[in-house]
Formats: sequence, C-alpha cells, structure tokens
Amino acid sequence: MKKTISLLLCLLILSASSGCVSDSKADTDPNDVSVKLADTSGMDFSFDDEDELTLITETLADTEAVTDTEAVTDKEAVIETENMPETENVPETEKTPETEKIPDNTLKYEPVNITSGGTYTLSGTRTDTTVVIDAGNADVKLILNGVTITNSEGPAIYIRSADNVELTLAEGTVNTVSDGASYTIIDSDSTLDAAIFSKADLTVNGTGTLIVNGNYKHGIVSKDDLIITAGALSVNAQNVGLNGKDCVKIGGGTITISAGSDGIRSDNDEDTSRGYVYLYGGSIHITAGNDGIQAETVLKVEDVLLNVKSGDGSTGKIYYSDESFKGLKAGSDILISGGVFNIDSQDDCIHSNGTITISGGTYTLSSGDDGIHADTDLEISGANTSLTINKSYEGIEATSVIIRDGNIWLKASDDGLNAAGGNDSSAMGNRPGKGGFSSSNGKIVITGGTLYINASGDGLDANGTLSITGGSIVVSGPNSGDTAILDFDNTGTIEGGTFIGTGASSMTQNFSTTSTQGVIMVTVGTNNAGTSITLEDSDGNVLLSHTADQTFSCVIVSSPDINEGGTYKLTVGTAITDITMSSLVYGSGGFGGGGFGGGFGGFGGGKRH
Repeated sequence: MKKTISLLLCLLILSASSGCVSDSKADTDPNDVSVKLADTSGMDFSFDDEDELTLITETLADTEAVTDTEAVTDKEAVIETENMPETENVPETEKTPETEKIPDNTLKYEPVNITSGGTYTLSGTRTDTTVVIDAGNADVKLILNGVTITNSEGPAIYIRSADNVELTLAEGTVNTVSDGASYTIIDSDSTLDAAIFSKADLTVNGTGTLIVNGNYKHGIVSKDDLIITAGALSVNAQNVGLNGKDCVKIGGGTITISAGSDGIRSDNDEDTSRGYVYLYGGSIHITAGNDGIQAETVLKVEDVLLNVKSGDGSTGKIYYSDESFKGLKAGSDILISGGVFNIDSQDDCIHSNGTITISGGTYTLSSGDDGIHADTDLEISGANTSLTINKSYEGIEATSVIIRDGNIWLKASDDGLNAAGGNDSSAMGNRPGKGGFSSSNGKIVITGGTLYINASGDGLDANGTLSITGGSIVVSGPNSGDTAILDFDNTGTIEGGTFIGTGASSMTQNFSTTSTQGVIMVTVGTNNAGTSITLEDSDGNVLLSHTADQTFSCVIVSSPDINEGGTYKLTVGTAITDITMSSLVYGSGGFGGGGFGGGFGGFGGGKRH
C-alpha cells in the first residue's frame, strides 16, 4: 500500500530530472540478510521406539475380570466392562464408600482404578465410568481393544499420575470415549476439562480407531507431552481438539478434528523450550472455530498432509478482534521443510510473531488477510517449494521478505509482497494487521525462483530497500489508484534474473540507476487484460513475452540480454516502439511516469540523473 506522507513529499519535489528515490547505495548490502531463528536446542524433535509402536503382542489369555471399584494390579489384566452392572441398577448401599477411592482427591464418581505400572486392556461398553490411572512414576500401557466409555459427569479417561502412558489402539477395533456436557467430578489438584485428561506424558499409537467426543470443553489434554504416532483419530470438541501443554508431536496416523476453538495447541508460556508443535508425518484434517494449529513457541513441520479451515474461512468477515482465526500460528518461529498444505483461513494462513522459513512443500492458501505473515524475517527457498495463494489481502508480508527459490503464484487485493517494520498485533481498524507496518527498515530480496504476482495494490512494496539478483518475476498490477508495480523507500535495484511488470503509470517507480542489469520502463496508454507484450532484440530474438491479466498503462521489463548501447523493439498489443539504450536504465526512476513526455515510449532513452 502507498505511503501517503511519502507520496506528498515526492510530489512537492518531483521534477523531470529527479524523483524522491535515492540512487545512492545503502550503507549495507541489501542482499546480506541473515534470518534470525529462535533457539530450539531444548526442544525434542524426535520419537522414541515406544512412541512408534503399532503392533500389539501382549497375551490376553488367562486374565481376570475386575470390577470398576477394584485396583488393577496384574500386569496383563483385562477389564471386562461389558459384564459390569450399570450404576443406576446398583443400590446406594452397595456402592464403594468414598474412603475407598483414590486418596487425596475429591473424585465423586466410582472409577476404574489402575494403580500400578504395566499393560492393561480395555474392551466392551460402559457408561458413567471414569478410567483413572494413578500409577505414581510407573509406565502404563492401556490397550483399547474395542471399548466404549461414556461419562456424563467428567472425563472418560483420567491419568492422574504416571511417568508415561501409552494408549495403543488394537488393530481392527473402533474405540469411543465421551465426557459429559458438564462436570461434577473434580480433582483438588487439577481442573479437569477433557474427555481424555492426562497429567503425565501421553502417547497414542496402534492401528485401530479412536473417536473422542469432548462435550464439555476439550478432546484430549496432556499437561505434559502429547504424542501421536499412528492410528485413526476423530476428535470432536467444544473447545480445543488436541492440547499438549509442553508439546504436541505427531509422527503419523490420520487425525480429523472438529474444534470450537483451536484444533491443535501447545500453550506452555513459562518455558521457552516448551510450548512447541512438531509435525513429522501423518494426515491431519482440521475444522477450527479459531486457529487451526497454535504453538506458543515454535511450529516445526518436516512432512504432513494438512487441511485446515479456521474461523469462517477466507470468505468470513474481517474485523479487529481479540480472537484469532489463523491457519498456522506460532509465538516465535515457524519452520517448514516439507508437506502438503491446504489452508482456508479467516485471518492469516501462516502467521508467526517471529520468523518463518519455508524450504519445501506444496501450499494452496486462501486467506481473509495475509497469505503468509512474519513479524520479523520470512524466507522461502527450495526448488521443490510450490506456493499458491489464491486469495489474500497482502500475499506475503514481513519485515524482511527473502525469496531464494521455489515456484510462487499469488493473488492479493492489496500488495503482493510487503516488507516493512512493526508487528501484526499492533494493527487497528477493520482488518487484522492493517497499518501495522510503518518503518522504512524493510527489505525485499529475491535471488531466485519463479514468482507471479497478481495484485490490486502494489506489486512489490518495500518500506525500505528492494533487491533482485535472480529469478523469474512477473507482476500484474491494476491501472487505477495510487498503486505501482514497484514501490520502495530507499533503493530498488536489479542485478540478475528477468522481470516483467504491468500496472498503473501515475505513481510508478522504475528500478534505481544503480542497477547493473538493463531495464526499460515506458508508459503505453490504457491497455486491456489479454494484451500481449513482447521484447525483441535487434536480431528479432524474443527476450521476454507476457500476456497481461489486468488493465495497465505502464510496462517495466528487465533481462540480462538488455545491454547498454543496444536497440530493442517493444510490442504492446499492436503498438511497436524502438528503444535505444544510451544507458542501462531507460525511463524515470521517480513517480509520475505519465509526466515525462507521456504516451508510449514518452520517456526517451538513457539513465536518469
């Protein structure tokens, strides 16, 4: 978006021989951009052998049935819940007294108690039951072998104490756990609020199916680590689908989440080495009332198939709110090296309060606000990166936007790329993020890749410096308003790659004369979408060609084959002009392209002084 104050100053000092853009080189090399990353040395981006267990080899024969009020102590016990009497049929005088329940808590309902480490199997159907694991520092494996547990008064499974608990889903089984819409079961040490609630590290694995109905608030909550490596999970929750306070790690499985607030969340805000989300594999499908995935610190993705709809999606109303409706969100960094992502979000599709690095993956994004936003640095690299932003307000936005490689296609109702200062949370107005950037410390650096921008605002907007040293870039801007193909505060240089830009002529800027690659900018009158543009050298070789998809009145082209002293033919529709390059930059470097002679070829040749 144009900076109004800067524009007024430029108009006051504009003349036919100079503009408001300085041609002097910045004090530092604009390509020298070091991406600042968060410290992840304390985060565990790995899985143990136990986490990845998918086969069940335990012997289930010769096991004994236990009632729901007995403590389970056998290492290989089967809790045959289908043979237990329903609670409503048990006289009050036969129920276990309160004093026989788990010590030091205030559980008010008769649980199934597991009080020592070992392997246990649940099968059958039971209503109004809480399976409570209170095993101290021991490890517990709980095999779900076709079990249905419903508790109308609290969580279906409550892990009160253990070192680590594995929920293993038996092959070929469907297991369902559901809590009540309101809780009467309480614990003096914890706020119970999930169908599966754990105060210990919790791992879900196996090859069966688990359906979790969080009718009160959340689906699965671990106050430590929540790890999922296999299985088919379907989570329906009034609030958060999956919550691991210290971390959520997903290494496999098929996970479907319908959540009233966040789909997946890690929310430890007291330790900078916790509160992270790590996606290593699997297939995840999220429909979330708020954020799809939220990490308090770092979100790291190496491989995943991820479908996310957050809020009302990209067609939802955008307004200033304390609530968040982002697809992927992290408090510090987002680090993505692979995966397939389909995100439809009411707010930003991918948002970090710190840095974002994307070095691989396939992305199809639609946003009611920014396609990708980072408060600090945003770097895209990797030849196998394929990024499509079908809908956005601003396509890619950060303090520094660095594009090294990849295939990028984006459509924005405002700026295509925007580099600035400040942060998204400072925004006010009817669009989250609007006006949040205001300084001139921003950088856009493009060293490679293929980039196609269809913008209704500025194509490349650097509130600072713009530098292009490689890549293939096409910018399609509108022929209206205070928009421009290029908009930069300090310098905008091109030293390599190819560039074709079309857009409005009234406020346009050309590349700075410190550029070391040939540039041609001309005003051409109003031309409709579908008009072809071709640049040929004196031998008739086609150097650049493009078909515009918006109306335009200005063209900027640059190629390594444009040389000082050479002659070239630029064809726009049926209009042809011959250009002699008396210097590397043909046309003006300032605003007001139509004022330098006007019309097609009205700038004359040579470098601006």
